[in-house]
Amino acid sequence: MLALIAALSFTSLHTAIRYTSQELHVFEITFFRYLLSVPIILPLLLRSRFAILKTNCFHLHALRCLFLLCAVAGLFTALSISPLAQVTSLTFLAPVLGAAFAILFLREYAGFFRWFAVIGGFIGTLVVLRPGVIEIELGPILAIFGATMWALSILIIKVMSKTESSTTQVTYLTLLVTPVSMVAALFFWQWPNLEQWLLLFFIAGVATLGQFAYTQSFTLADTTVLMPLDFTRMVWATLFGYAFFGELPDLWTWVGGALIFSSAAMVTITEARRKPA
Repeated sequence: MLALIAALSFTSLHTAIRYTSQELHVFEITFFRYLLSVPIILPLLLRSRFAILKTNCFHLHALRCLFLLCAVAGLFTALSISPLAQVTSLTFLAPVLGAAFAILFLREYAGFFRWFAVIGGFIGTLVVLRPGVIEIELGPILAIFGATMWALSILIIKVMSKTESSTTQVTYLTLLVTPVSMVAALFFWQWPNLEQWLLLFFIAGVATLGQFAYTQSFTLADTTVLMPLDFTRMVWATLFGYAFFGELPDLWTWVGGALIFSSAAMVTITEARRKPA
């Protein structure tokens, strides 16, 4: 149930971003998305008497902040100019790229299934883009860029998780991304109207709900059960894209998205089985 809630929350988030970005710049949306998460972080800081800020790898937190900002900028911009389902299909590429980067940079074990998944993910991407058949537009390129930056962020998490708690990681991410994104937002600033304020609060709320539901679902059920449910994001993206923007994905977006997702699921399930119980 939580996995389905997470999938619906993330698709609702992307839909709201698509709608809001018609009038507000994506940098401003990014700023408010994290600013409105600060009230959630403050009680954690006060309760721990700021102990959760203790870290020996601030440079990694800063690097993750940079990668995540690039990922969000790429994804949010892609959502503002490309069909919802197409961007959703390409976001499944992040775990696949994360596996490839872990092999290359962290010297993790590269078994047959891992390489098979990576190759399958790239084939799926080519199916979605169809280079040489149709013109490749800016939106899909930005979505792939966002997925790449997200994968690098995942790589940093893998490294930091050996010494840093998830609470410390989330706290630093929020406290670093908020002021940096504000600087970028100031160049495109316009004060939101009432409808936009409601949408911005909705974006922050469903983003938080999605992250919580996604994280909690893995503590309650096996990865092999949860991963297939994540593909419902494609279903929701198709429904919301048609309902709000009159978009319908073509067959190749579904085929390519299914290939990318299957590769991502294979990576996630393989890694889960490799971890000690």
